[in-house]
Amino acid sequence: MRGLFRIGLGRVGLYALGVLALLAIGGFAVAGGGLLSGANAQPAERAIQPTGAKEATPEPVAETAAETADKTEPENKADQIERAVKEPDPVPDAASASVSASQTASAPADTMMYLSVPAMGISDIPVVEGITEASLSQGAGHMPGTGYPWVPGSNTYIAGHRIGYPGTPSDHVFWNLPNLVQGDEITLTDSNGTTYTYAVSQILEVSPSDMSVTAPTGEDIVSLQTCIEDYGDYWTPGPDWLVRYVVQAERV
Repeated sequence: MRGLFRIGLGRVGLYALGVLALLAIGGFAVAGGGLLSGANAQPAERAIQPTGAKEATPEPVAETAAETADKTEPENKADQIERAVKEPDPVPDAASASVSASQTASAPADTMMYLSVPAMGISDIPVVEGITEASLSQGAGHMPGTGYPWVPGSNTYIAGHRIGYPGTPSDHVFWNLPNLVQGDEITLTDSNGTTYTYAVSQILEVSPSDMSVTAPTGEDIVSLQTCIEDYGDYWTPGPDWLVRYVVQAERV
């Protein structure tokens, strides 16, 4: 009986030890699961998104040709408008081309002119370029920087001596300028033989420093200038010549 009890106890002890071992293994498994399932521990998520990994940046979608055309078309039109403003059409209209051609065709090869004033008793007096003494001794001189009869809107300004130089075309060439009255005829002939006719319209007495009389007036005019002794003194032959006497005539 005692032997059986010992044998049975041994078996029971072994069985009990086996059960305890199984319970211990199960306990550790449960405890491990609890540790893994604690806060901040998400193994599934970490397996999908490891620490430090970045999401891939999607590639930009290429624009279609139609979308690109729609965006660039307004810029192209703006560029065309800007170029049109900065670079006007170089082709002149028919009227401008006609006027330019007629002016070029009528312009003489040089600026030499000839002056005739019947009321002053002078005819075909040479008008050379410049108002130096060398120029004025040849007859009369055209003031540089003023207009010419073949250029529309010009004030053709011509100066001459009252007494001048004996034996030259300048001798008393403008002595009779104060005799002119409104409506008297003045003619200029260019080197092409074209004659321009004017009628006296205005008479002025100005100081030597008054250059306003040389400016364009908006009309085709010729101005003849000489020196007089003083305001209102037309016939004293110097020696001071303090005032400028100017006769202006409009083209007819």
